[in-house]
Amino acid sequence: MAQAAVAPPTRLTAQIRSAVIDTVVARLARIYVEADTGVLIGQGLRKKLAAGAYDQLDNPAQFGEAVTRDLRAINGDLHLSLRFAPGGGENRSGPQGDPTRQNFGLGRVDILDGNVGYLEITGFAGARGYQEVVADALRFLARTDAVIIDVRRNPGGSGEMSHFVFSHFLSATPVPTIRVKRRAPSEPVVRRSLAEVPGPRRPEVPLYVLTSQSTGSAAEEFSFVLKNQRRATIVGSRTAGAGHMVNIVRAGHGFLLGLSITRVSDPETGKEWEGVGVQPDIAVPAERALVEAHVAALRTILSANTDADWGRRLERFLATADARRNPQPIDPARLARLAGNYDGRVVSISNGRLFLARRAGGLGEEL
Repeated sequence: MAQAAVAPPTRLTAQIRSAVIDTVVARLARIYVEADTGVLIGQGLRKKLAAGAYDQLDNPAQFGEAVTRDLRAINGDLHLSLRFAPGGGENRSGPQGDPTRQNFGLGRVDILDGNVGYLEITGFAGARGYQEVVADALRFLARTDAVIIDVRRNPGGSGEMSHFVFSHFLSATPVPTIRVKRRAPSEPVVRRSLAEVPGPRRPEVPLYVLTSQSTGSAAEEFSFVLKNQRRATIVGSRTAGAGHMVNIVRAGHGFLLGLSITRVSDPETGKEWEGVGVQPDIAVPAERALVEAHVAALRTILSANTDADWGRRLERFLATADARRNPQPIDPARLARLAGNYDGRVVSISNGRLFLARRAGGLGEEL
C-alpha cells in the first residue's frame, strides 16, 4: 500500500527545525565543494541550533532566511541557501518559471543612436530552444558598429547559455574559458568556447558589457571570460562574487538547499571571481553604466570613421550622449522660450523636458 505524501508544514516545530538542520549538515559534509569547509559550516549551524538561535522561527520562510545568513557567514559563499519551496524540484538553479514566457532571459534588443547595438540579458535560462532565440537577437544586431550587452539584472543560470552567447564574439578557434574543479580528486575540467555558432560571429566588433552587484554566477562567468580574453570592456560596478557552480537538493519538509559543487577559475592565471567579483574597466554606478558605455562606443566608432557626413552625425550623437552623463537642471522659463513651431517642426515641453516633432502631430523625440 502506497504511503500518502506528507504536506509541507505551515508552521515549524522544534523537531522539524532540528531535522532540517541535520539534513543540511549531512549534505554539506557529503556534497559541498570543499570538504573541510562544508564540515565547518555544518558545525556552525549546529551551534546556532543548540544556542536557540532558531527557537522563535516557526515561519518556514523566515527560518530559511536565517539559516541562509548563517550558511554564508563562514566564507561568504552566495550560492549557499535554504529556502522554503513546497513542490520545488532538485538541481534547478538560475531564473525560475516558464523560460519561453521569459524569452529565455533575453530582454530588450535595440539599436541606439550611432548604430550601437544593445542587448539586455536578464537571466541565462538555458532551456531547450534558447539557441535560436539568441541567434535571432544577434542577427538583428549584426549590422551595428558596436554592441552593448547588459547583464546588470542577471543573477545567473545556465553556463552553457553563457558560453553560447559569448562564443559569438570570439574567434572560431576555441579558446580556454574556465577551469572547473569538483570535489572528487579527478583532474579539473577546462571548458572552451564554441567552434560553431548559428548566429553571426563578430570577433572584432567593439563590445561592452554592463555589470552591477546584482550580476551573479553565470552572468559573472560571462563577464569574467570576455574580460580575461580582452574581448570586452566591462562598464558599471563590481559583480556579486558568486563564483561556484550550484546544485539544488532537497532538505526535507518542503525546504531546498543550494550547495556549491565546484570551484571555477581562469585557466591561465588561476584567479577566481568567488568573493571578489569581476571588476569593471570603467567603474561607474550601475545606473549610469549604459550611458557611459554608449559614450565609449560612440567614441570608438567615431575614431574609425572615414565618412565625413556620418562623422558629423556621430559627433552630434556623442554630444547628446555625453550631456546625458551629467544632466543639468534647466530654468523652466528658458525651456518655455524654446517651445514653438519652427517651419513645421514642433518643439514642446512635457514633464520639464523638451521634445521635437518633425511635423505637427508627429511623435516627439526628446532633445
